[in-house]
Amino acid sequence: MDLYKITLLVVAGLLTVVFAWQLRPGAAIRPDALRDTARRAGLAITPEVEPVLIARIRSRNRGTLIGTLIALIVATVSLMALPQSADGGLWSGLMIIVMTGLGGAVGLCVAEFRSALVSLGDRPRVARAPTPSRADYLSTVDLWCAPIAVAVSGVALAAVALVILVDPDEVLRGASIPSLWWPGFMLWIVSLAAAGVGRILSTRLVGRGQPAGSDMELAWSDALRSWTLRALVQTPALGALCSLVVVLTSVSSAASGQSGIGTALSVAFSIVPLVMGMVGVALLSMGSRRPPHYLSRLWPDVAAELRRGAHGVVAAPVESGRP
Repeated sequence: MDLYKITLLVVAGLLTVVFAWQLRPGAAIRPDALRDTARRAGLAITPEVEPVLIARIRSRNRGTLIGTLIALIVATVSLMALPQSADGGLWSGLMIIVMTGLGGAVGLCVAEFRSALVSLGDRPRVARAPTPSRADYLSTVDLWCAPIAVAVSGVALAAVALVILVDPDEVLRGASIPSLWWPGFMLWIVSLAAAGVGRILSTRLVGRGQPAGSDMELAWSDALRSWTLRALVQTPALGALCSLVVVLTSVSSAASGQSGIGTALSVAFSIVPLVMGMVGVALLSMGSRRPPHYLSRLWPDVAAELRRGAHGVVAAPVESGRP
């Protein structure tokens, strides 16, 4: 067994121990974690909703960790069976990150499906009409990030494949041509499949009921559901962009120092991932400055209160905030 596979097994083993430890029955929800959750949702945690919220968070954490563990095992077995890539192990790390992210998102979705089956017992159930749609939970950026990322990455991968085949000035002379492209392409295929499955799961999830005994519970259910849907669409987008990074990095390393054209290709292919990262950070920063999208669509009064200055400082209560 070579050093690559030994390193892979060690990393996977350490991650498995960490995730398994977090799955232990006695794991508690820390008060500061609840405060961070409230700040992120823009909602208050009242005494009535706190036990319900803690139970939901426990279920979601368990689903995420189980999904992550399963995906980690699948990713590790796949990487052990596949040949090593030419990018110095970057592909292996990104594959584990993307696969565990996808596994966690699916586990989160399963937990969300289960929450729709919870019985309220003798408590009255809050209802509303009409039923929310995906657009009520996902912003325009969220709705289109996966399709655009997969499409753009696919076109870019095809262009890079053309560059590899043409090989101007023989800058890739001596490099293993298939090894420059197949790892990123495989990661792209995984992301494409995940985007399709995510769309199906998110559509089905939005159609599920939301058992809630008060407006506050319903608002919190909307918050948790919106985070689940975002995980289902954002993780495939991340995987598609990572696939392009893998190919660009491989070609950049192979072309470096071969000639003037090789140096130009190396520099250009090194800059593109940096630009992609800057654009991603800018989009996330823009979204963090606004009230959560689901509040603006489903609880406009609460969103208006946050816009008046409470956002990011004090979580807003829900008092007949439904439209």
